[in-house]
Amino acid sequence: MSSTSSASTSSSAFTEMTANIPSDIISDILTRLPVKSLTRFKSVSKSMLAFLGNPEFVKQHLKRANLKNPNLVLKHDSKLFYVEDEEWSKARRLPLPFSLCLEKVEISGSCNGILCISDQQCNQDIFLLNPSTGVFKHLPFSGFDIAAVENSFTTMGFGYHQAEDDYKVIRCVYIYDKPFIDIDSYECEARVYSLKAGEWKDIGTIPYHLGYKAAIWLGNDFLIWKATIGLGRTGRYLIVSYDMSKEEFKEIPQPIVNYNDELHMEVSVFDGLLSTFYLSKYDEAHIWSMKEYGVTDSWELRVVIKLPWRVENYNYIFLKPLTILKNGEILIEAGEKARILHDPKKDSYRIINPIRGVPRRFLVTPIVGSLVSPFDYHQG
Repeated sequence: MSSTSSASTSSSAFTEMTANIPSDIISDILTRLPVKSLTRFKSVSKSMLAFLGNPEFVKQHLKRANLKNPNLVLKHDSKLFYVEDEEWSKARRLPLPFSLCLEKVEISGSCNGILCISDQQCNQDIFLLNPSTGVFKHLPFSGFDIAAVENSFTTMGFGYHQAEDDYKVIRCVYIYDKPFIDIDSYECEARVYSLKAGEWKDIGTIPYHLGYKAAIWLGNDFLIWKATIGLGRTGRYLIVSYDMSKEEFKEIPQPIVNYNDELHMEVSVFDGLLSTFYLSKYDEAHIWSMKEYGVTDSWELRVVIKLPWRVENYNYIFLKPLTILKNGEILIEAGEKARILHDPKKDSYRIINPIRGVPRRFLVTPIVGSLVSPFDYHQG
């Protein structure tokens, strides 16, 4: 049978199926399938292509995908690999046709199955990529008035603005006069890109020194950074949020803890909540979560992770809880060499087996497998 007649038969079968089965049942069935299968179905017929591209179906599929364990994006130098099987057993190299535009490939945020990719420092090329579908978008030039030069620093954030049904990228550039003497002496410019408007907007300066890592999307209208004010013993760590609705930065109160200087603090999202990780050189991680956003008294100590062994050649500041799985286990990254699953109920640990098709050293970004397209802002 020729490919043409095969496609025609499949198209007829789909038309016959949709004529006899209610569309809500078809939708419910298809939302349970992985993106890889749905991508193949798109070639069956024009009606199937339209069905799978419908914004409401994309939203329902994303909602269902969020109930599963995440896929993984693995970064080794400037190479990215994608793990989308449920056992996390094998990876495939992600083709990056735009990599020649970047001196380094950095993951500058992830949201609803889309990665924000840039090199953060050397130029202003920014891409949005859905690794499940391979669709990517090159954002327009951001038009900063100050250039990234020596003694400059760039940080970014990427998230979905639920109130406006819009995806936004924020890029902040700092130019330091005295970087090792007075960290608060700098010139700063910040701009935000709206996928819906298709343009950048100047949002002025920032009264905080945002951390070098990309912002964390909280799952609502907020982007979160670890920030600092001052240097050395006079300096302190902050948690700073950017409210995409009000277009303003704000300090978020931290949990009241009595830890000493031997602990390293990071911010993240854990189990859907704003969280702080206090990481000890004695192989401990204390996870605090803010049960009610913005309310100081709602901070709660969720988990204390005590590794029973030392993973070879890793520094304690790289002990990083990544996500909580549906069975309650916590995925922990110990530098570039080891991934650990911790079961807090049984207080047990196990190292994840090596993933086929990827170098031994890599960093992990959990991501949901979705059909969301960086070209269609009505999906999210």
